[in-house]
Amino acid sequence: MASQFLKYADVNSQENTPWLSPVRFAYDWLQDARSKYLVAPPLVYAPEALLSLPDPPSDKDGAMGVALEGGRRTSGDNANGFDISPALAGLPWPTGLTKVRQSRHWRAGLRISTDLLELFSADALSTQAVRRNGLSLSRIASHELLTEEEDRFTKFATYLFPEADEQRTRLLAATIVYIVVFDDSWEMHSEDKLGIVRDDFIKRLEGDVGDTPEQTPLQALISYTVRALKAEDKVAGNGGQEVIDRLGDFCRHVPPQTTFASLGDYLSYRCIDAGVPYILACVKFSLRSSVRVEDPKLARIIRLVSDHVSLVNDLASYDKEKRAYDSGTVCYLINAVDVIQRLLALPTSAAAKSLAYSMQLHVEAEMKEELERLVASNELSDEELQFVHAALVMTAGNVFYSVVSSRYGGQAAKIEI
Repeated sequence: MASQFLKYADVNSQENTPWLSPVRFAYDWLQDARSKYLVAPPLVYAPEALLSLPDPPSDKDGAMGVALEGGRRTSGDNANGFDISPALAGLPWPTGLTKVRQSRHWRAGLRISTDLLELFSADALSTQAVRRNGLSLSRIASHELLTEEEDRFTKFATYLFPEADEQRTRLLAATIVYIVVFDDSWEMHSEDKLGIVRDDFIKRLEGDVGDTPEQTPLQALISYTVRALKAEDKVAGNGGQEVIDRLGDFCRHVPPQTTFASLGDYLSYRCIDAGVPYILACVKFSLRSSVRVEDPKLARIIRLVSDHVSLVNDLASYDKEKRAYDSGTVCYLINAVDVIQRLLALPTSAAAKSLAYSMQLHVEAEMKEELERLVASNELSDEELQFVHAALVMTAGNVFYSVVSSRYGGQAAKIEI
């Protein structure tokens, strides 16, 4: 993106500038797949009264630039997060989702994620735990540390879980490190070093390993994360244990298929492979909620949210994954764009991208329809409706993160300011 078109100050309102996480990249993954017939209709959600359950006001509210309304923080600008405006700033915005939010506590999240990455990179057993592609868990962590702190994958929590307080943001950021390091853990076998590290991690998640004098600093911090997630459930909600459980499920998920009979089959698989149940548990935890995510009333909107996350991630990552596959760096290419191209025998990946984006917009139209139905029916409690709106904010945050991180667009997408 040409730097002169980016109005950095317009990413957020002026009073929130001290809390703005740096935006250094602007990736447009549809630049080679323009479709004049595709227009994203706006999807409006997260009314002020529902998004945040405000904390009691304190004396430091004025110093933080927090908007108060009748003694209560409004959801648009509260102690934990604030609205940001990617379209007004001139950033690529390939979605009709209208509300994006950012956490004020992103620095705390980055600090613990950096601590964990440094411990993984220095851990002796992690150095010996080598994946099939020749990379050890230690090297994976070291590679993440080469990226500037504000641009790492661990920034994910900044935009996906903006309603979390500082401690919950810190814990969610820690779990994202585990997702990054233990991704593709289906490759691990219990008898090798890789499997030993993974199995020890899962045992700590399950509470089967107590603190001992022999444990490493890395193991101690992992155990602390688990205890702290459970401790938050004693304060409010029951999402901490759910985050732990879904994180364990992700580390155990089955090897990927290589062929799919339909896009629907692929998206069902991708829901698990992309860690969507874990992400939704994190949304719940961020809200201090006790909502039952598996409630049948929420099934359709959750399926749509899952499909949206999967399609956006695949569109954003396709070019990077295709280059890695063509160069032999990875052994398989599992991506919605590739699935669509194969199923429809399309001549180019650009055509498949256009259709994948069309499917994304179709999902957004269905999300709008389902949200309107849920609101009109009055079948959801306030807590359930709050969760639905937060899940939609999360999907918008997923788009925003994909646009402004270096993970997908690389240095070619860097903004020159």
